[in-house]
Amino acid sequence: MKKILFALAIAWCVITGAMAQEVAVGVTAGIGHSWLSDQAGRTLGHPAWNVGGTFIYSTARHWGFGFDIKYSREGRTTRYEPDDHRERANLDYVRVPLRVTYFFNELDKDVRLKVSLAPTMGFLAAARYMIRDSDGHEVSNNSFKDQVNGFDFGLTFGAGVNFRVSERAWLTTELAYYNGFTNVAKTGGTTLNRNLALNVGVMFGINK
Repeated sequence: MKKILFALAIAWCVITGAMAQEVAVGVTAGIGHSWLSDQAGRTLGHPAWNVGGTFIYSTARHWGFGFDIKYSREGRTTRYEPDDHRERANLDYVRVPLRVTYFFNELDKDVRLKVSLAPTMGFLAAARYMIRDSDGHEVSNNSFKDQVNGFDFGLTFGAGVNFRVSERAWLTTELAYYNGFTNVAKTGGTTLNRNLALNVGVMFGINK
């Protein structure tokens, strides 16, 4: 199944590249908050971030098709009673969203509002589990990559604005929510990835 999905991702890249008449590539980075569904204890803020590259083929009117390849730090932080200890799980993925974007303005406009939907694959790169006592002292710090499924799949929903900064360059902004559908843990109950991020990037047109 993983090989099939990876092959589909490559095919998507090839097809969109072949279609390209208005093509842009760039870099993107984001910060936000992530958590895991159906966790015991009290969920706390867990800083999340991502960084990577982005590609889009955009029609002259309203549609864009593309993908990102990014490194994404996710996971969760939870506080447990009665001893008030905190558990932090960092999950690092290489994420590949296959994005369809609708722009409310046409390509020649300087400001383009947008919404997007992206089936998103994730390939686990690292997993680390830390425990701190009520005084903030670290009592455990271990890898648990062997307990986490190596592949994750879900949907990313986004909304944002692109601003033209020169004839062939855009500043991109997006608020994105990821909803995972694949169980994170290899054993036990169902636990799914969730995250919310503000992404900012710069894209450069490479042809007309």
